[in-house]
Amino acid sequence: MSTRLTRTMGDEDVAALPPRRFRPVFIEPSGRRWRVVQAVSALAFVALAAGLFLQLRPLLAAIGERRPGPDPATLVAALGRSPAVIGTGPMVRIVAVRGDTLADPFTGARLGTTTVDESTAVRSRPYVVQRYGYGGGTRRIALTFDDGPDPAWTPKILDVLARYHVHATFFVTGRAAASHPELLRRIVAEGHELGNHSISHKNLSDVPDWRARLELVGNRDLLADLAHRDVRIVRPPYDGGSEGSIADEELAIARSQRLGLAVASYDHDTHDWAYGGGSGDSAPLAGALPKTIALPSLDGRDVTVLMHDSGGDRAHSVEYLERTLIPTALRAGYSFATVSAANQGAVAGSGASVADSAADRAAAELVKVWLVYPTRATNWLFVAGVVTLAATGLGYAGLALLRRWLRRRRLRRPPSAAGTSSAEPISVSVLIAAFNEEKVIEATLRGLVASTYPVQEFIVVDDGSTDATAVVVAGLHDTLDPRIRLITQCNSRKPAALNHGLSKTTSEVVVTVDADTAAAPDMVADLVRHFAADGYGTLGAVAGVVRVGNREVNVLTRWQSLEYLSQIGIERAAQDLMNSIMIVPGACAAWRREAVLRVGGFSEDTLAEDCDLTLGLHRMGWRVLQDDDARADTEAPETVDALLKQRIRWTFGSLQAIVKHRDMLLRPRFGWLGTVLLPWSVISIVLPLLTIPFVLAITVMAFTSQGPVFLGTIYLTFTVAQAVTAFVAIRLLREPLSYLSVVPLYRAVYDPLRSYLLYRSSYLALRGTPVGWNKLARTGTVARSVAARSSDDPR
Repeated sequence: MSTRLTRTMGDEDVAALPPRRFRPVFIEPSGRRWRVVQAVSALAFVALAAGLFLQLRPLLAAIGERRPGPDPATLVAALGRSPAVIGTGPMVRIVAVRGDTLADPFTGARLGTTTVDESTAVRSRPYVVQRYGYGGGTRRIALTFDDGPDPAWTPKILDVLARYHVHATFFVTGRAAASHPELLRRIVAEGHELGNHSISHKNLSDVPDWRARLELVGNRDLLADLAHRDVRIVRPPYDGGSEGSIADEELAIARSQRLGLAVASYDHDTHDWAYGGGSGDSAPLAGALPKTIALPSLDGRDVTVLMHDSGGDRAHSVEYLERTLIPTALRAGYSFATVSAANQGAVAGSGASVADSAADRAAAELVKVWLVYPTRATNWLFVAGVVTLAATGLGYAGLALLRRWLRRRRLRRPPSAAGTSSAEPISVSVLIAAFNEEKVIEATLRGLVASTYPVQEFIVVDDGSTDATAVVVAGLHDTLDPRIRLITQCNSRKPAALNHGLSKTTSEVVVTVDADTAAAPDMVADLVRHFAADGYGTLGAVAGVVRVGNREVNVLTRWQSLEYLSQIGIERAAQDLMNSIMIVPGACAAWRREAVLRVGGFSEDTLAEDCDLTLGLHRMGWRVLQDDDARADTEAPETVDALLKQRIRWTFGSLQAIVKHRDMLLRPRFGWLGTVLLPWSVISIVLPLLTIPFVLAITVMAFTSQGPVFLGTIYLTFTVAQAVTAFVAIRLLREPLSYLSVVPLYRAVYDPLRSYLLYRSSYLALRGTPVGWNKLARTGTVARSVAARSSDDPR
């Protein structure tokens, strides 16, 4: 047994300790570091903006290219909400009426003349909608698929088409095409036709004109880059077909037509999107539909059929295509053709082979950055988040359960003052650093003097309070308990006050509590029993469990109460199993005085003096434990402003402590602390700092592209994992299950709060300016609760 660890230090040892030099971490009064950061950030922003502009310039030029003819919105206004519709066929366009002649309103190209019947319908109208196409009664089916390509269903549909030697037209979105370019190339290689279905499947009548141009031109350029095809045929999303309302689609038609694109509609909507599952008797999701997908009227006329190869479970679509539509149509003497082939002369040049241009490549990169990478990143971040949560929250919970199982035998508490044991109890002093604690200090001291352990003294160091804190403490010395000692000093902050009090006691163990702490009667005994059982004298500190005493004030305090249990308490229990506790909370802790003095006392280098001291103890080889039975209630912030002030100090101080003790990182001699926990702490700070902006942007993009259900699923997953962790914490710490009611709100508060704290702390660290203590204004809520309980006690 090492004599160095068992001998109690005397006053001469304290005096012999070398004076500590005050070196606050991150503080740089000159401001040079901040100026360098500003200069580097400005250069990086300029370089990024310039690179983005140069990359997208060809695409922006293509989108902004001036087009002939009237503005589409102006044309639609002249067309009216009840436009005349003439002609037949699956192709749709708006035409200008000039007597008996029909012309393209944008280019002026002649498009034929009106029939006698049509002349009456178009009379006195400047513009009408014309349906056209087909060659007349050739018994052809133009088979079309929207919304793909999809990695699950498009290959199955292509396999069916290949078996029957049928060619079709696939109206693809830019998002899906850029995500699965190999399917796009297969579609082209097998002789099928590509159609433009916009980049992101937006309703082209409901977006600004620039967005509509981006959706159409960008997708056309994208398909040119990925498939080397000039795609001039478009089907606007949400097209209602022959039975739809033209008034709702005329702006999308006009915008497409002005860009030189031919608009393709359809004659027969299979509504295959409404049939889920793979069984033949699956109920449709939409009302008034038959049990099975309906066949088109095979009466000898040409027909264009709408189906989908993406957007959900398409098992019914594949089955219908293979077993019903194609065999039935072939028996009826029909052949299959692409939209361009079925409408000869209506879609000139679509599908021609082209070489990609700079604009095409820019479109491809834009779609990938805009829609593909965010989706992939969201999926990866979701997986990473689940894994991280499992590795931390659930992992810590599992370790805490293992710890409880391994330590089923509970330590016996030391004898109380009234006990009959002849064993000499360990000398203990309780130390409180107080600054303007008039509202709470009396309740705290009354709770402490009721301790079942024979405490030698209760030292209160008044750190220059401007209220009546000292008067209250002095009065309690006279009226409550003479063991209460008052020490006053000029305001020097909490670490200096604790060191001052430490120098005025000779007790073997010093228990520290905050001035607002309501200690349980057995708290001191539960903490000290570990030192009594420490035969080798290597135990440096014991952490207790801090709970929120004002939990019922509002939602914010209830959230903090759950956090104290499910995160702080469980993490510390797991760290205890690994002998790697990183923070012994000063609000409820016992310290071997000798160990604290050998480390140099409570450091003023950081705002997290308890974390700094704990890491210092590990550095010198002292053991640190947690006792789950040693409990104390503290006063948590009751407002958002107060919470932010407290957490800035915690986060900034912890960051200071990690940086100060960075030489412990990846050092095997510090066990799990050096090889796992400290590196993980660094990762949990650095990684969010780098990814939070991207996560925010990706979240917005995922919401716009995939809807609230996707994000709701992610949130629900994290909430379930949080509930598991919280349940384990509640059972281990024997707290009421009512804490679980806050679980649904946990992530909604924790994630934004942590993001703010990380960036704010990093900014303060880079700025290098001193950070204040941000002491909370006491409300006395916990003190009043203690007083109420005391008045109700019949004793």
